[in-house]
Amino acid sequence: MRIFIREYKTVNKKNGETYIKHRLVESIRTDNGPRQRVIMNLGQLTLARSEWKKLAHALECQLSNQDTLLGAIDSDVETLALKLISNNRLSESIKVQTNDTERKDYITIDAESLVTSKSRTLGAELVCQHIWELLGFDQILKKCGFAERERILAKAVIFGRLISPGSERQTIEWFNKRTALPEFPGADISALGKDQFYGIGDTLYDQKDQLEELLFNQERKLFPFTDATIFLYDLTNTYMEGSCLGNNLAKYGHCKSKRDDCPLITLSLLVSNDSMPITSHIYEGNQSEPETMETMITRLERLTWGDCGQLPLVKPTVVMDRGIATADNIKYLKTHGYSFIVVRREDESEEYRELFETGRQTFTCISGRRRSAYGDENNVYVKKLEVEDSTGICKVLCISDGKGRKEKAITDKKDDNFLDDIKGLAESIKKENIKNLIKIQNHLDKKINRHKTIAKKYKINLVIDNGKAIDINVSKLPTQETDEKLYGCYVIESSHIELDEVCLWKLYMTQSRVESSFRSMKSDLGMRPVYHQNGDRCAAHLFITVLGYHMLATIGNLLEKCQDTREWSTLRDILSTHMRNTIIMKDIDGKVIHVRVSGLPEEGHLDIYSKLGVRNPLKSITYVVKTDCSDPSKS
Repeated sequence: MRIFIREYKTVNKKNGETYIKHRLVESIRTDNGPRQRVIMNLGQLTLARSEWKKLAHALECQLSNQDTLLGAIDSDVETLALKLISNNRLSESIKVQTNDTERKDYITIDAESLVTSKSRTLGAELVCQHIWELLGFDQILKKCGFAERERILAKAVIFGRLISPGSERQTIEWFNKRTALPEFPGADISALGKDQFYGIGDTLYDQKDQLEELLFNQERKLFPFTDATIFLYDLTNTYMEGSCLGNNLAKYGHCKSKRDDCPLITLSLLVSNDSMPITSHIYEGNQSEPETMETMITRLERLTWGDCGQLPLVKPTVVMDRGIATADNIKYLKTHGYSFIVVRREDESEEYRELFETGRQTFTCISGRRRSAYGDENNVYVKKLEVEDSTGICKVLCISDGKGRKEKAITDKKDDNFLDDIKGLAESIKKENIKNLIKIQNHLDKKINRHKTIAKKYKINLVIDNGKAIDINVSKLPTQETDEKLYGCYVIESSHIELDEVCLWKLYMTQSRVESSFRSMKSDLGMRPVYHQNGDRCAAHLFITVLGYHMLATIGNLLEKCQDTREWSTLRDILSTHMRNTIIMKDIDGKVIHVRVSGLPEEGHLDIYSKLGVRNPLKSITYVVKTDCSDPSKS
């Protein structure tokens, strides 16, 4: 028997047009000689004829429930095969027969006895296992002195962050009850308790520097640096639950998650322009951003070039956001030979007000690809100023429509909150709920102090008539209205004086990649909140998140090569429906049989697997539980 694709042509007798259709057919032997039988209609294929043989083989494997080697068949062909199977009906109830040497023993079962049990997620686990092997995580952990049980535990807690993000307690629940990971070869640690799960984070954090160095070397083999390497540096913090008494890292400060009521812990991260993490560091919650620069550069040089002292002729460019770009840090970068692109910590917009006010007519316009929710254009206007020879630094003036709308919305909201507070006090005065002038003035002073920055924009007078307060007058100062013209305006500084304004702006915008990394860690990898009360345990929680991000960034880079830009949360939702189940049935002799099988991947699953090169290492397992069981679901 042979299966192949055949082309059929039909001519419309009315208009003379020729239509082409393709079908999957099989050659069979009959009493009247060899014949061809249609298995399924394929419609009109756009696939090259040279690929038909591969497609026919892929379709045959799908029809006969056989695995195909994804590496042997092009991913596009594999995806097309699954799509054709999903969207077409078989023209006849035909099953592709296996060779006699592959015949199995068959049994008669009671169809009404069929039930399923122990459904466990498989899809995201297969992807994580593939990336784990690609990064050589087992070998890296072994070099760091991890025993086999510790390596399995490390895999469990890191996979848990990607698949079921949350606390370590949630990871334990996921591993014991919801995932097929314990069934993977060499991954069964069901006998271990929660103390071991918590303790593995401490062990990983103890080996932090060596782990990051080995991962850095392995990732550079997968994603080599280019000559124009960009390093992106930033800090973030996250809040902790509980009092954290005795926790040396827990400090109060400005929380980027708007949880100023909670103690914080700070994480710094250096990533390359392909979003791959390079090095990280964990600080106290009130750590000042500028003070981390020297530490980061020292760690970068040790990690990248070791102790040999042989630095490259051209060092990478460091891109930093406003919070870190102090004059001292910029001077430090120049002294150590690093190029840089920054927005200064001190706002320089006022210095170039006249240029900014006419910028939309005179600057170079970079059209925005996306519009706002209201259909407004998100254009950016840039202008490079002449280089000052004394500094060797060029400046680029930038006006961002989107940034301007965002700044105005934030300011308007603060204004509204302030005015609502003043209005509430004014109404109390009119209703004579409060009459004493001293008390009224004290209430007014408290509201002004509560909104100190916004209150400076307004002139506020208490209206008094015959020694009695009757109202509050509020008017915006005219000088403040002119500041709105600078919304969305900022100044980029760079040592790359040879580049034009558009290139410099685009390089600075790569800073959004490190911001995206922090968002992924907080939302996709369950970094916040931190429930631990011990300082080292909190740091271990953050470092497990960083290790998870090494895997997440690798997935993102591999998919980007296939023009797939979906977020991990989207991929995880799609993969969540690929399961592993136990099928329970009773045969004709009353024996109850359990078959542990993986579900067939659907089109969405196979699309992801084929792009990443994922294979399923789990095989079907069949075993007899007991005989003469009246209810197989209870066995």
